Amino acid sequence: MLYRAAMIGIIAFWVVMMGLLVRIETHPEASDILDVPVSFVMRLMFRHGQTSFLNVLDGDRRIGMFFLRPATTGSDGRSLNFSGDLTVPLPAAPAERVSFGGAIDMDAGLQVRDFHADFSTRQPPAHLHLIGDGARNTLSLEMQIAGQPSISRTVPMNGLVPLLGQTLSLSGALPAVSEAGVSPAVTAREAQITLRGEQLEVYKVTVAEGTAATMDFYVTQLGQIVSATTSFGYSLSAEE
Repeated sequence: MLYRAAMIGIIAFWVVMMGLLVRIETHPEASDILDVPVSFVMRLMFRHGQTSFLNVLDGDRRIGMFFLRPATTGSDGRSLNFSGDLTVPLPAAPAERVSFGGAIDMDAGLQVRDFHADFSTRQPPAHLHLIGDGARNTLSLEMQIAGQPSISRTVPMNGLVPLLGQTLSLSGALPAVSEAGVSPAVTAREAQITLRGEQLEVYKVTVAEGTAATMDFYVTQLGQIVSATTSFGYSLSAEE
């Protein structure tokens, strides 16, 4: 009797596992078993410190480059260093090449403490310097155009990102953002992609506004970003 119960239990366990495997293979997007914490993927990036080199694409046309390097700073600091360039279309004017660089400073729990960023153009020569202070919740900016006296401002960061998004959406550069105060949802799960003809096991990180995904990016098990797609037409790829 005990032997028969053990056999039935083993068979039932095997059937359940096979059902889960079939579901994962046929409908991976519907299975929660592949979900992983976003913090796990972030810590993976800092543990290996791999630099991500990505082409910025508008369809099949390359319009820029993006570099991202995670680093550990001191005993309790984390830093995401970024740089690159981007060709930005302008209404009724030639496209402008923008160079940028900066860093996001976080604590060991990956909470943002502050950040800084620089943006520069050649024609006309212009430079914008931004400093964000997480403790004070302020953004300081300094702008100089064609050698003119610089403009300096310090503003609260509350509502600044939604305002910027709504402004950009008027020109069609970005989709309209949701109401102020609504934070995007970020999730991560195991996935597979094909890169340079080779299938890779990756983590797919999705940033979504409501039910619509605005960005998906793919991180290898060594913490390197190899691809990203956006809902507004641009993509990033490590492929040449």
